[in-house]
Amino acid sequence: MWSYLALTFSLSLVPLAPASLMSGQVSQIADPQPQADLVAMTKGVSITPRFTVTYPDHWFEYSNNQRDYVIIYNQWTSGVYSETAPPYLIKTDVSLQNTSLSEALQIYRDQPGRARRIEEVVVNGRLAVRVWEGSSGWAFPNVLITYIPLEDREVFTIASYYSRQNQYAEATILRVHDSVQLR
Repeated sequence: MWSYLALTFSLSLVPLAPASLMSGQVSQIADPQPQADLVAMTKGVSITPRFTVTYPDHWFEYSNNQRDYVIIYNQWTSGVYSETAPPYLIKTDVSLQNTSLSEALQIYRDQPGRARRIEEVVVNGRLAVRVWEGSSGWAFPNVLITYIPLEDREVFTIASYYSRQNQYAEATILRVHDSVQLR
């Protein structure tokens, strides 16, 4: 049985027009998923002034005393990897970035093959962009990133890194990303 831990954030969303997000490269908006079962199973809460993200209770949160940046792992780790991370490790970075959504997504326009898939989604009532990346030569070959625009020059980003061997990672990561609450 999963228990979940929560973190917390705040801001207001700037309305987006779907065409403005990725100039035609965005798929259909996904229906928001109800999060009541995640909240009901919350075991503990770690609060930042700006966001809440829920994750399984056996995961580990690392914070370096920055108000708007948290790292979450699904298992204890030193955070040091030689060339590849352990095959079932999931690392999730949660942060606020002082950039516009357009600037955050510019890398995918500059390097069209970098993203395997890009979707426009709704995360707890907020329009967002979700990107699946594949890479080689890095400790984590797969990355799933959700960008949620907040103000003109601020984007909430949750990025999860995982290996191909971890066949259940994506479902868990999506639940974590969909749990985000912004204030």
